[in-house]
Amino acid sequence: MTDSDIAPGERPASGADGVRAALSPLGELAQTPVSGHVGVFERVLTGLETVLASVEDSGGEGSGREGSGAGDSPGRAAGDA
Repeated sequence: MTDSDIAPGERPASGADGVRAALSPLGELAQTPVSGHVGVFERVLTGLETVLASVEDSGGEGSGREGSGAGDSPGRAAGDA
């Protein structure tokens, strides 16, 4: 989803509904030739990035947390690559 996909005055869904909507293209994988899977994954990634940006912009949950910088991920110890 890009800014051009959003109608004027319409905000993308955020939170759990936004995540569900962003993940919905995964349901197309079974009917999509393997050569088209990258496009499906790119749409999912773009949708998830849009949801994350909307949560961060609204100051919603997940914003302002310590340790939310690049490279931080659950279950990964410092120094793991």
